[in-house]
Amino acid sequence: MSKHTFKFTCPNCSAVLELDDIALELPPFYKTLCIFCYYPLILYPRENRAEFSIEERKKTAFLVHSSKSEEKTLLGWFRALMNLYGTATRVIEEDHRSVDWLQKSLDGIKSADFVLAFLTKRYQFMDEAGKIQGWKAPDKCYEEIAISFALNKDIYALVENEVDSGNVLKTRAWCYQFKKKSSPTTTPIEAEVEFFRVFSNYVRGIG
Repeated sequence: MSKHTFKFTCPNCSAVLELDDIALELPPFYKTLCIFCYYPLILYPRENRAEFSIEERKKTAFLVHSSKSEEKTLLGWFRALMNLYGTATRVIEEDHRSVDWLQKSLDGIKSADFVLAFLTKRYQFMDEAGKIQGWKAPDKCYEEIAISFALNKDIYALVENEVDSGNVLKTRAWCYQFKKKSSPTTTPIEAEVEFFRVFSNYVRGIG
C-alpha cells in the first residue's frame, strides 16, 4: 500500500484542504467535508477537483430551535446546510393549524424520522444565592427534547457554547457544541466537525 496526499480547494469557502489516504489504488472519488464551512464534498483525486455533495433527501427531522427574530438568518443557514446532508427539517412555525404549540410540537415529533436540536442562548439563569450559573435556551426547547426522548426518537443536537444542554441531552453521545462567529463569512458558527461526520453517517445509514 502507498500513501496518497491530495490538496484541493473547497468550492464553497475557498479554503485549501488536504486529504491523506492509504490504499492499493486510487478510488474514483472520496466523500468528505470541509473542516471550515462543513459543506459535504466529493473529491475526485485523479482530477484534483472537489464539488458539492448534495445528498438525496433521506430523512425528515423535527427541528427544535429558538423562535427569536434575530435567529432567523442563522436558522435559515442551518436548515439549508442540513438539506445538503440529505435532511429536510420541519419547524412548528410552518404548521398553520389553529392548535397550541405543544400539539404542533407533539405531532411534528411523531411524524419526523428523528429530532434535531439547535440550541442558542436565550437567557441567563442563577442559583438560589443569585449567582449566574450560565445560559439557557428557550424553555419550550427543553420540553420538546423531553417529549422526543419519551417517544424514543433519535436526537442529534448542536448546542451553543455556555448553554445548558439539559438533563436529557447530557446523557446522549450525539450532543455537540458550537459558538457563533463575531464576524461571520461563509459560515456563521464554529462547530465540532465530529458532529457533521456522525450526523452524515446516521442520515446515510452507516454505523
